[in-house]
Amino acid sequence: MPNRELARLRDELLDLQFKLRQSSKGALALIVTGAPAAGRSETINELLSWLDPKYIRVHAFGVPDVAERRRPPMWRYWQTLPMRGRMVFYFAGWYADLIDEARFTKRGGAPSTKRMIDRIRQLESMLVADGIEILKVHLQLDRETQRERLKRLSADKLTRWRVTAEDRWFAKHPDRAKRIAARYIKATSHSTSPWQVIEGADETARMIEVAKRLKAALRKAIQPAALADAELMPVSSSRRVNPTKKAVKLEDERYERELESLQGRLALLVRKARFKKHALVLAFEGMDAAGKGGAIRRLTQALDARQYQVVPISAPAAEEAAHPYLWRFWKHVPECGEITIFDRSWYGRVLVERVRGFTPERDWMRAYGEIQEFECQLAEFGIVVAKFWLSVSEAEQLKRFKAREEDPLKRFKVDPEDWKNRDLHDAYRVAADEMIERTHRRDAPWFVIDADEKKHARLEVLKAVCSEIERRLGKK
Repeated sequence: MPNRELARLRDELLDLQFKLRQSSKGALALIVTGAPAAGRSETINELLSWLDPKYIRVHAFGVPDVAERRRPPMWRYWQTLPMRGRMVFYFAGWYADLIDEARFTKRGGAPSTKRMIDRIRQLESMLVADGIEILKVHLQLDRETQRERLKRLSADKLTRWRVTAEDRWFAKHPDRAKRIAARYIKATSHSTSPWQVIEGADETARMIEVAKRLKAALRKAIQPAALADAELMPVSSSRRVNPTKKAVKLEDERYERELESLQGRLALLVRKARFKKHALVLAFEGMDAAGKGGAIRRLTQALDARQYQVVPISAPAAEEAAHPYLWRFWKHVPECGEITIFDRSWYGRVLVERVRGFTPERDWMRAYGEIQEFECQLAEFGIVVAKFWLSVSEAEQLKRFKAREEDPLKRFKVDPEDWKNRDLHDAYRVAADEMIERTHRRDAPWFVIDADEKKHARLEVLKAVCSEIERRLGKK
């Protein structure tokens, strides 16, 4: 009878996997944790033998490698998130760091542990809102059965490699292990992604229970439920937005002299030994023809080409659209000592996507909180974050549009979309004002630059970047 039920579940899961690929509306992440020898590997291996493994990725996270240590802790998990229509199976997943921290921290309420839990809860809430169903399974096992299985695995030369140092630690400290599991299960189990605790002693019963829960999760992933409209996040500014300096027309000689001085200042700052323990992320936003490209070029002239990348952001490509919204920005987070400059950024969700109606209101409304958390994680890691809104008047924008159309070398810079956006100038202003108010914070400030005079704007951007690096690193 159990074998017949397993065969039926296998057929149903394979059918649901096919439907998930066909619909491409959602995705699924299976996270498996549990006691040593409770059947984590066996469970995932069995599921892979039932399903089409071409559309499933499996990830196990150990000690972070060099590239991972040089970026924020959640970076490595963002790289593995599933595309719509696909599945990912995780051994512990983003709980790996939390479990490891708990092993060496006697007090579960340590600030670092609480922050890890906050990050996990925010990530999972965002993934579910983006249509990724999360199935979290914890396999538990009684102490006697665990001892017997570990002893048997360790005695066989062909299987002893499966018993890790972590397994031995948890087997040696069973009460501590139970407390750790109970703590993270309680702290991170919520209505949209609850934990499923399953007994691992009986292998057949374990597979039946896991398969049933996977079947239910796949059905949800095929037709993700519409979530309730999000509430606006409260304003979280910790200081007033940096005041805007009125544009001043500069003589060429003065401009070139100040430009050279500021570029030299920036070059020295990013070559300091202390900067190698930090990184720099700059985000540029503004109306079309506001001068973002020119300001970025004056920045990069001061930098070593091996140290920075400029990431132009436009409509998402197919692969980007198939992932959670912030995925393509996490991809470009710089490692320590490096610089990423975004020519347009993650704020597109609350600007162009909001104004042009490309994104449902509930999605751009919740984006404020998601963006703040993203920037907070960058800043916590020591990344200097600065955001620029280049403000250009309607009259000056029109003047620049016409000049571009008349210049054979710049005609490509103006297209029908730019004129459409110009017609929505007032709506963009409202969206930008709200965006700046809601997402300005001391560790990720906005700088509003009067860009009617390009030379003035370029110098102001350079001054702000240098000042922020000095503030975060210290001037000495």
